[in-house]
Amino acid sequence: MGNIFIGKIIAKKVKESHLSVAEFAKRINRSRTTVYDIFSRKSIDIELLMIISEALNYDFLTEIYLPARHNIKPKRAFVLIEVDPSQVPADLKEISLQNRGDIKLLLKEKLKSDIEKQA
Repeated sequence: MGNIFIGKIIAKKVKESHLSVAEFAKRINRSRTTVYDIFSRKSIDIELLMIISEALNYDFLTEIYLPARHNIKPKRAFVLIEVDPSQVPADLKEISLQNRGDIKLLLKEKLKSDIEKQA
């Protein structure tokens, strides 16, 4: 991750989103004091970063932590196809929701492992 201070990047994204610190704190269920502490951090817990990513609608994991891996060519490619949810069978919807949770967990574990290797 080099000299990236994640707190400064988060502060910048909060400002760009035109949120007050109080509103941002409310969205991530933290106090204003904690938010200012986050703004000064060099590193951050992945779980908290995912909460912040969701609150700011910004993918910090991909944009900040993964670009260093840009030379790695994927072994697989995935295609995302948008479909009308009313046309999807009910069982498939449940499987999709379960898979989404599993994918988040696997991504969090993989990123944590990658970050620990870089440290």
